[in-house]
Amino acid sequence: MESWARLVPDLDLETMRTGLLLARVTALGHKHVEAAFAAVGLSAGEFDVLASLLHAPDRTSKPSVLARSGMLSPAGMTHRLDRLDREGFVERRPDPDDRRSMLVLLTEAGEAKAIEAARVHVAAEAELLDLLGARGQSDLRRLLDTMLDTYAAVAARTPAELARSAEPTQS
Repeated sequence: MESWARLVPDLDLETMRTGLLLARVTALGHKHVEAAFAAVGLSAGEFDVLASLLHAPDRTSKPSVLARSGMLSPAGMTHRLDRLDREGFVERRPDPDDRRSMLVLLTEAGEAKAIEAARVHVAAEAELLDLLGARGQSDLRRLLDTMLDTYAAVAARTPAELARSAEPTQS
């Protein structure tokens, strides 16, 4: 940070430091949660599929819907479903309303695995967040909700708009 202060004295280093800390905490949190899922034989992405199916009507969905909700390509979802199918957590069946499509159904084993994984997910998050206590977690959620609204608005801006916002202001 000190070298940035020398190179660009008007740069807001506290903002940079906050952003870097947020990115680091997020990366370490993801790593910890991934390890928790691995302990029960799943990846985070596989858990997302099982959880989506657990909450879907009739515990059934189309692969294309699962791919969109998981921000994954159709090929990536096929690979993920292949593994879950091999493990007996999902079944693929022809769509009775569209012979060209398949449906993905959560099996009883898949439901049990989703619930097991949800338990380890919550335990992993608690291990990281318990140090804040209930009040600290509530405050953090409030701050993150506020940030999420701003991040979503900024993400919708064009690259040119983002570049203009980074230009130094004239005094």
